Amino acid sequence: MTNTLNIKPIWYILKQHYKTFSYVSIGVAFLSFGFTFLLPKQYKSTSIIFPGRQFSVSKLVIEANAGNQEDYLMFGDADDCEKVLQLLNSDDLKLRLAKRFNLWTRWNIKDTSFALHYLKLEWNEMVNIKRTEFNSIKIEVYDRAPQSAADIANAIVSYCDSIRKDMNSKITSQVVRIVKEEYDLTLNRMKTLEDSLNTLRQRGVLHYKEQVKAYSKSYAKALEKGDESAARRLSAQLDTLKKYGSAYQNTKDNLDKYSAKYPDIKMKYDEALANNRTLIPIEFVAQTAYPNPYKARPVRALWVLCCVISANVLLLTILLFKRQHASNSTV
Repeated sequence: MTNTLNIKPIWYILKQHYKTFSYVSIGVAFLSFGFTFLLPKQYKSTSIIFPGRQFSVSKLVIEANAGNQEDYLMFGDADDCEKVLQLLNSDDLKLRLAKRFNLWTRWNIKDTSFALHYLKLEWNEMVNIKRTEFNSIKIEVYDRAPQSAADIANAIVSYCDSIRKDMNSKITSQVVRIVKEEYDLTLNRMKTLEDSLNTLRQRGVLHYKEQVKAYSKSYAKALEKGDESAARRLSAQLDTLKKYGSAYQNTKDNLDKYSAKYPDIKMKYDEALANNRTLIPIEFVAQTAYPNPYKARPVRALWVLCCVISANVLLLTILLFKRQHASNSTV
């Protein structure tokens, strides 16, 4: 057995009390229409943005391998759009806007332990952020003043970048600190090795391998010619090389190693500084919000229609209940 809706009682009541429904509709229409003038006017401003590709500044601009760089002028894909939406809907952004525009007073939010909860409720009523079919993001803001609605909409876009910068700075500042320590250590080590080489050069060790080769050849010639004075002088120089040559060569090898390392660590340091100091915006603003003096809320016709329908439904429910009660009493 299937349950079917019996509309005969409803049709009977509508036919019997059509004048009552007419009077109620007219009365509620006048009352609700008048009440709409007591409601505060709200104005709407709209901003539209496209998400950008999200990469670090060093990878996009500074990295030497230009063939593998992404185009920073390309619009982002669906994943980039979802990331931007997460930032736009974050509580951090809501709190920053509430502090800047004093939304607590503007939206009549009480300063209680549930203030953030009520802020979110009002936000859902006054701000609409949604993704469009074109992979863009539309930001609609309602406010009691046209200029304020536009200012809040534009501030939402600007705060999106600042929130991302704050998120990145927690990482980039640590990277800068680590790379700077390594960079300073490399410079200090190179300076120490240079000072050691200069000390050895003052002792006559200018280039160990070349000097050993040259002095050995000259020493052999001096012995061959029987030039004892030159042989003693060259022997002393060879003894100096023998004494300091090993230290010179080790120092020179270490300096060469750090000199080869220096360009890499310097590039990493420059990249870390660029990522920490600079942030490419993650959105392209397709439409800046401007004040619109045309009232967006309340829509009087819709308000009146909803009130009339609600009043008639309530009246119909009461009459059906009375009819059912009367029929039960007669049984």
